[in-house]
Amino acid sequence: MGSVALRGQLPSSRLITLHGANQHGIYGTYGNACVDNQVNTYLATGKLPASDRTCVK
Repeated sequence: MGSVALRGQLPSSRLITLHGANQHGIYGTYGNACVDNQVNTYLATGKLPASDRTCVK
């Protein structure tokens, strides 16, 4: 099942996509501040972004 399909099965979730990335699990290892900041904010506050997000390399 792809990430978009899984996102559709979990209506209260959010999908953070890194445009042009070719791997899964990029948080903390890929070095993208946009992705890392989104996840860090969630971990610190427990609040999801208002909508899905797409970050750029």
